[in-house]
Amino acid sequence: MPTVVEGRHPAVADARQLLPPEVRFRPWRVLRSVPAPVWLITAAFALLLGTWSMLVPQYHAPDEPHHVDAVMRLAEGKGWPPTGHALVSPETVGSIAAAPYGTRDKPRELAVGPFTEADAPARTDRPEWGELARPGQPAPDVQQMLQHPPLYYLAGAALVKLPPGAPQDLRFDLVIGLLRLMSVLMVAPLPLLAWAAADRLTESRVAGRIAALVPLAVPMLTHIGSSVNNDALLVLTGALTTLALCYVLRGDTSLRTACWLGAFIGVTMLSKSLGVVFVPMAIVAYVLAWLRARKALARAGTQAPDAGAAGLGAATGGRREGGDSAPFLLAEAAAGPAVPAGAARFPWRPLLVGSAAALAFGAWWFVVNVVRYHSFQPSTPGFTPGSKLSGWGEYADVLVNGTILRWWGDFGWFEAHVPELAARIGTAVIAVLVAVGIAQARGATRRVDLLLMVWPTAGLFALMTLQSGLHFHRTYHVSGISGRYLFAGIAALAVAVGAGAASTGRFSRFAPPLVLAAALAMQGIAGQLLFRRWWEGPGGGPRTGFSNLLAWSPWPELAVEIVIGLCALTLLAIIVWSVVFAIRPVPRDPGERDDHAGRGGAPAPALAATGGVDGATGGYDWFADGPGGRTGAHPTTPAGSAGPAGSAGSGGSTGPFGLGPEPSNEAEQTMSIPRRPGAHRHRRP
Repeated sequence: MPTVVEGRHPAVADARQLLPPEVRFRPWRVLRSVPAPVWLITAAFALLLGTWSMLVPQYHAPDEPHHVDAVMRLAEGKGWPPTGHALVSPETVGSIAAAPYGTRDKPRELAVGPFTEADAPARTDRPEWGELARPGQPAPDVQQMLQHPPLYYLAGAALVKLPPGAPQDLRFDLVIGLLRLMSVLMVAPLPLLAWAAADRLTESRVAGRIAALVPLAVPMLTHIGSSVNNDALLVLTGALTTLALCYVLRGDTSLRTACWLGAFIGVTMLSKSLGVVFVPMAIVAYVLAWLRARKALARAGTQAPDAGAAGLGAATGGRREGGDSAPFLLAEAAAGPAVPAGAARFPWRPLLVGSAAALAFGAWWFVVNVVRYHSFQPSTPGFTPGSKLSGWGEYADVLVNGTILRWWGDFGWFEAHVPELAARIGTAVIAVLVAVGIAQARGATRRVDLLLMVWPTAGLFALMTLQSGLHFHRTYHVSGISGRYLFAGIAALAVAVGAGAASTGRFSRFAPPLVLAAALAMQGIAGQLLFRRWWEGPGGGPRTGFSNLLAWSPWPELAVEIVIGLCALTLLAIIVWSVVFAIRPVPRDPGERDDHAGRGGAPAPALAATGGVDGATGGYDWFADGPGGRTGAHPTTPAGSAGPAGSAGSGGSTGPFGLGPEPSNEAEQTMSIPRRPGAHRHRRP
């Protein structure tokens, strides 16, 4: 049965039939289209996070005792009082002495390790959470986490209440272990979401694979993502928001996608106040989609339609005047001449619906903050002000160099960090790849999209600088500076890095193995450094260190060994895939058909607009100046052919509606359509 819009405006309905379903954001379609290598990368990342959750001793992660205490407060029904009106519970203070935090003589003073098997109590002898408080223990600190929204802690409270007798009768190390696993599950989908965002925005196979590999290269991300920390939920929701925004940039201004995007932004803000950086990004994305639709319609109105387009116009009664026939998606503005030039009205409805969804799903928390505290996020009275510095020069050094180092890996309570040289080289490589991707992108529209992918990281850094700078101006103490505060933007940054790697032309096929090698090197450096510090010790060996780790783990020894073994096997499989991807004449995944073998059947001409309404050619030619592109994937001409006469940059004929070159024959037209894994399952006949 046709919808109301289709019944009233058959021109729009017919034009919509020419659009590939990938234009709209459908989470289940995203999952169905994920290629096997990306699933493999995601599984390896999840197992790597699980390994890190066992590598790091309990409470040797930033603010982990306070995060655990905030979860247990809700689990025990103590509520979420106003900021500064609650202290850390006596059970949390007692858990510090029971955990491998300090030494046997000084259990509450941070120790450097190693934590030995001899000092580890048997699992059956470890105290339950309700038994941790001891007479004469130190006075508790103020609970600082009450300044944050409670969503992460509510999820943790629901989890720890599931086992029988929980939370009071649950062993304290199992409480921490379960909460760490919850963080692992939250961060684990990051490679998949980064791939999906890059695939939608760039339609480059190389860019998508590189974007999926980027999270593996940041040891600090795996450290934070495997500890009890509300940044884990922020990373997940930030990646989901980035994915929805990529669809908006490609013209999906439907109300359903607006609901998804608004919900994602609201949940991001209910995870942490830093999620506010996505609000201006969403507004800009809708404005860009609107401007591009207007441009596409204006261009289509000045060009004579081809025979197929004329047939469509005749079937629908030609152009219709007035603004009532506005397309359901702004991407439909380029789908057929039957859509009038005045149809691309400003998307105020999606903006209003998205704003309402964001407010309902989490932004309301900050409205309450403004009313109650007259501040977007209240400060915690009585909390330690931070380290005292001599002046603004020293502050600038901490801001820049500290952020870089703590983004790559400054572990625990600043106990150990990756070599500064490695962090600087990694930062330089990311900066160069992002700059190259922006410079090499074909057209201003592509460049603006990539610049927008840099915004979450840049915006988070600016927000962190503003907050810490104001605090330093008042007190000359520095606090609130850490690279992990930028992780909400890592999915968007991975898209820009992937685009830069895909712009290296014929060398792009070697980008996945090179990025994977760099990721393994960074993880290896960090893992070896921490394993020796916390478990092996100066006089020990790998076997002794592993025995110490197993003795302190809350999980059975067999479970730990299985997770580590599976992690090694999946990483090995990814190495094999990346090598196969690089050495094939046409870079593609193992088992995937060579696109040089033509596919029968000519698609609808408007599928050339798959990339959006910006007037760019469809296919994997994001950086192309000629046929075949420079992404190292999916050439747009069959092997042995000279290329279409109207290929980009050749000055040939223009394709349908001015959206790109027109293929010279049916085979070349077929090859101009990007082969997206799983897309054949959704394409309309």
